[in-house]
This record gives sequence, C-alpha cells and structure tokens, in this order.
Amino acid sequence: MNEKVFLLLILVLVSTAATQINHSEKVTIQFLYSKTCPHCARENVFLNELEDRYPRLEVERYPVEDSNELFEELALSYDTIPVGVPRTFIGDKPFIGFTADGGELKWYESYKAYYGYANVLENEIRELMDLAPLICECEAVDISRADAKVASLLKEHPESKYTINLVNETYRVGWWTRDRILSNMDYPNVLVDVNAKTGEVLDSRIPRESVTGVEKPSSLGENRMMEIILVAFVLYALSYALLRKRIEHKYWVSGLFLLVIVVFFVVSQSLPTGDVLSFAKSLSFPGFTFVLALADGFNPCAFAVLAFLLSLLTHTRSRKKMLVIGSVFILTSGFIYSLFIILLLTVRSTLLSGFHEYIRILVALVALTAGVINMKDFFFFKKGISLTMSDENSKRVYGKAGKLVQKVNRAQSKREFLVAVLATMVLATLVNIIELGCTFILPMEYIEVLLANYPEPIGVMHLVYTLFYGAIYTLPLFAILGSFIYAFKSERMSKEQGRILKLVGGIIMISLGLILLFKPELLMFG
Repeated sequence: MNEKVFLLLILVLVSTAATQINHSEKVTIQFLYSKTCPHCARENVFLNELEDRYPRLEVERYPVEDSNELFEELALSYDTIPVGVPRTFIGDKPFIGFTADGGELKWYESYKAYYGYANVLENEIRELMDLAPLICECEAVDISRADAKVASLLKEHPESKYTINLVNETYRVGWWTRDRILSNMDYPNVLVDVNAKTGEVLDSRIPRESVTGVEKPSSLGENRMMEIILVAFVLYALSYALLRKRIEHKYWVSGLFLLVIVVFFVVSQSLPTGDVLSFAKSLSFPGFTFVLALADGFNPCAFAVLAFLLSLLTHTRSRKKMLVIGSVFILTSGFIYSLFIILLLTVRSTLLSGFHEYIRILVALVALTAGVINMKDFFFFKKGISLTMSDENSKRVYGKAGKLVQKVNRAQSKREFLVAVLATMVLATLVNIIELGCTFILPMEYIEVLLANYPEPIGVMHLVYTLFYGAIYTLPLFAILGSFIYAFKSERMSKEQGRILKLVGGIIMISLGLILLFKPELLMFG
C-alpha cells in the first residue's frame, strides 16, 4: 500500500514538474513589418502590450526591408505568400494584416494566410502557452450592455462611450457620459467586470473613486469629430465673408473643394472597417466594389503618392500639360494598384518584394535631386541645370516662327512632352511599388468576395472588376488634381508664379527624399 502511495506521489510530482516546465517555457513568434506601414506600427504597439501581459512571450521583430530571405523562408515553411505586411507567424499559422477590431479566425486564400484580428492573435499565443482562450473585447462590451445599470445609463445618455481593459483575465468595461468625460473625474459612470474566459458578469457597480485598470477616454473622440468639422466649415464661411473681395472667387471654390476632401479623409479613417464592410456587403457586387475602392482611395498609405503628384505638378507651367501629366500619374497609380491585385489573383507574385528597398532609395534620390534643382531655380532662376525650359526652347515651343521652323519645333515639343509623360509613368510606378507592401483589409476583402462571385480560373470578369476597383481608387487623387488646376487663372503661369511654385515643390521633394532615405516611418498616418 505504501509503495502504491509512493509511486502515485512520484507521478503527481513528475506531472506537476512537467506542467511547471511547460508553463515556464518561452513562446516565440515572428513579426515582419515595414517601416512605412501604419498597420505594422499599430500591431507593434499591441505586441508590446502582450509582452508586458505575458512574460513568457518573446516577439522576434524583423523589418521586411532587411529580411527578404527570412520572409521567403518563413513563407515557404508556412506555405504562404511572401507579399504584404504586417506578417505574424504564430505556432503553425501565418497571419497577415492587423486590426484592433474583434473577429474570428478567417482565412484569406489570396494571401494564403489568416487575418490578424487582435483577439485571434492573442488567443493563438495563449494556446501555445496552454492557457484558455479569451472572448473578444466586442463580445465583452455586448455582455456589459445587457447589464441593468448600463442599460439604464444608455437609455438616458445614448451618446455614452465605453472603454475596455484587460486586468488579470477580467475585462473591465467602463461606460462614460459626455459630461463625465469632460469633467475632472477619472472614473466611469458605470463599471462592469466580465470574466474574459467565460463571459460571466463578475461585478457591476457605480464607482465613486478611481479604479485600477480603467482609463478615461479622450474628450476629442469620435463623438466630437463632427463638431470639429462643423467648426472648420464655419471658419471657412467667416473667412469668405471677411476676405472674399481680396481673394479671387476661384481660390475660394478650390479651397472649399480641398476642405471637403479632407473631411472625407477624416471621416473615412474614423469609420470602423467592419461598418464599411457591412454596408458594402449589403449592396450588389458592383456597388460593393465601388464602396470598397472609394474607401480604399482614402487609405493613408496613398499619401506619399499624393505628395509626389503635387510635387510633380510644379514642373509644368501649362494648365493643359498639368492636366495631362497629373492624369497620367494618377492613371498609372490606379493601374499599378490593379495590377498588384491581379498578380495576387493569378500568380501570387513575389517579384516586387525583393526590390522594394532599392526602389525606395532610388525614388528618394530622384526626389532629392529634383528638389535641390527646384529650390536652386527659385534663387538662381534658369542658371545652370534646370528643370524649366530654357528661353530658347520656350521660343521653339511657343514662339511664332516660320512654317518650316514651326514644324520642326512642334516635333521637338512632342518628343519632349512624350519623354515627360513616360518619365511620369515611371515615377508613378516606382512610388506606388513602395506603397504596395502596406496591406489593408479592404482590398483583401475585395479579392475574397470577387473569388466568391467569380470562382477561379481567372477570367475577363476578374480583370474588368479589378480595373474598375483601381479606377475608383484614384477618384480622391483626381479630385485633388481638379482643385489644383482650377486655382490657375490663365492658361499659363507667370514667371514669378512658376518660381514660387518651384520653391514649394522643391521643399516637398527634398523633405520626402530625406524621409524616404533616413526616416521612412514618418510617412505613417493613422
């Protein structure tokens, strides 16, 4: 009997020791990111929080610009596609993208990876640690809404906001009225504790003092966004009333147009991706494509493209040429974006990923060179190397010479203009390739729904809808271009206007070049 008890005790001790060893082992995951990707930056913050929450977690971080070979090796071992960031490899699962929104484990065939919902990433890590999965934050919020105290608060103050924090595997959901947010009190009107494993409501109370693990929401949250927008339009209206006689009407129209575009951008960035997708999926497939592409057109990752476009327009002093050059740049951008989606649909190409860093440096050097020459033109106009036509070439293009000379000059002008158009296409291609590495959930959702409506093999409808997606994607850029061109009074700018425009363009180009070379993460928005 004693021997049996002794053996049983040994087994228990061995089992306990094995469990303790298993629970003390490090869990390592790989995170590949881009320095210019805002989604990567947000996931990096999230992973930092997880490392603080789980001491056993070790995140190996690799900038994809310096880790192409590792990216390809991981992609090969996980049977995924080495295109797009952020990429997270957890256990036996590859993930692409990141959103703080809650979701379920969802597979994207186009990338051969799961989508990186924050709660899914955390639960996959917990599984490696032999920890029970947690319910998502969205589910905990819904559970708290059903609480009697919260329901009563929302009935009286429907605009109330919530905050949610995970403390010792308990979700603390705080509900705040607008008055409470604007006050000096740093505790919510109602606090609900929800078991993060089971979803059980552990406690519901009205706090009277500060609560550990509960953070007060910002007073400049989404509920006040419309107020800020309204103030912007009121200030514009007041400025127009006071200064309309001093400033030409066309500048007011152009300014209003730009203000509307900025408002669209702010609103699009504040809308939850899930809400955009829910609305889009309620439409027919053409409507779905239109809504997603338009929302994608306000993607912060495209801001570098817009900055290069505005800089490019400073090189021409002709309104018609500005329209042509700008349109070529935008259409090329849309085509490259469409081509990227088509490549994912067909060969799932890895061609561009290996050259991303070299292209970034090339574009930076081009931007710096053009910027320095432009700024030189402001201080020493048409002396030395210049991106402006010389007086001789200007006379050839615009002067009234004899018929024979005129024919020759027109031919020269066409060749020069054709070179400018081709250079614009090349520049647009290079700039857009830089931005392709930063993925976004909308084009991924588009690919999935496209394949659901039109299964493989890839055919005409896939190409038509993808080109349509790319065309709608460019609408915000065309709106900026139209506003920019409308502001010009005459067919051609004066010499002084051209110099000032070159100074502005030079500053933009030099700034972008330096950022791309030394601090590309500064191009992140959102």
